[in-house]
Amino acid sequence: MVVKFQVFKKGSPNSKITLYLTRRDHMDHVTHVDNIEGVIVLDPNYVNSRNVYVQLALNFRFGREEDESLGYSFVKTLYVNTTQVYPPERERPTTELQRNLISKLGNFAFPFDMSFPELASPSYSLMLGWQDLGSLMGIEYEVMGFVGGNQHDIQQRSTASLTVRRLMECPASLFEKPAPQKCISRSFLTCTGCVSIEAKLNSNVYYPEENIMVRVELKNNTSREIKRLKVKLVQKSEVPMFQDGQVRDKTICKVDDPLSLPPGALTTREFVLVPSIPSKPAHGEIFLQSNLKGDEESVLAPSTLIAPSIKKSDLFGVHVSYVVRVKATLGTLVGDAILDVPFVLAVQQGS
Repeated sequence: MVVKFQVFKKGSPNSKITLYLTRRDHMDHVTHVDNIEGVIVLDPNYVNSRNVYVQLALNFRFGREEDESLGYSFVKTLYVNTTQVYPPERERPTTELQRNLISKLGNFAFPFDMSFPELASPSYSLMLGWQDLGSLMGIEYEVMGFVGGNQHDIQQRSTASLTVRRLMECPASLFEKPAPQKCISRSFLTCTGCVSIEAKLNSNVYYPEENIMVRVELKNNTSREIKRLKVKLVQKSEVPMFQDGQVRDKTICKVDDPLSLPPGALTTREFVLVPSIPSKPAHGEIFLQSNLKGDEESVLAPSTLIAPSIKKSDLFGVHVSYVVRVKATLGTLVGDAILDVPFVLAVQQGS
């Protein structure tokens, strides 16, 4: 029987080293992340007395590429993991795929494995708008193999690099949790009584393009009429490492339900929302799961899930979450009653 396997290959500009990866997509299982595994092939005559390293770089873009000027860059690069491959510092355990590669590539093929940083976020990128040029905010990981006198001696001509992705997996335990349900009562300064909103979803976890069923019960115990009810699907994103703690709320889709609910009245409504990528605005606003290839279908960024031992404030990168927002409006001079019901958006990853 012939066993076929797929690997990803990238050579250095001077063709003296070649990097092979067994895969480019690595799953974040919340409690741990799949290791990066591969093989590097080198030319011993070129390496000579120097070393060969493999390094994992985390590139965090926090501004628009088109806004960069006067040599200023909106990219922060962290070299989060470095390992010496040649000369070997220790004997490394190998997978079957690595052993198959080494047997085909010869005596100067050396295995390596690396881990992702625990406190970093999955691979996200901001959706490009019609008028956007270049890259926007996002997180990207890059594996680099290079020849150098030390791990800081990186020469472009003898460096091979491949972009890899850290993809978020939703644990099975979250699918078993009950459907989220929340309620709120709010009073206003300019009228007596309060507005009560109760909202319930039909599941705790959804996939992109899956219908989200929202049941809303609205009771008007004020002296004013409720004039409008809005139900939105909102993506909330933040960069925890920034001290201001600002959260960006971007609407994915919404239903606007004009109504005239008089004082003392009660109504129950049902709505359907679909978590799909909106049409491109003038500027990119929605976070997506990063793509490795230009022809790959884009999907909404999945919810960021972190282990209980990790504080969200320590997370490096972007934190994404989703809520269904119910908003009852009594008028410009009175105010709104707003209720957020959180849920988890998961993405079905390809095999």
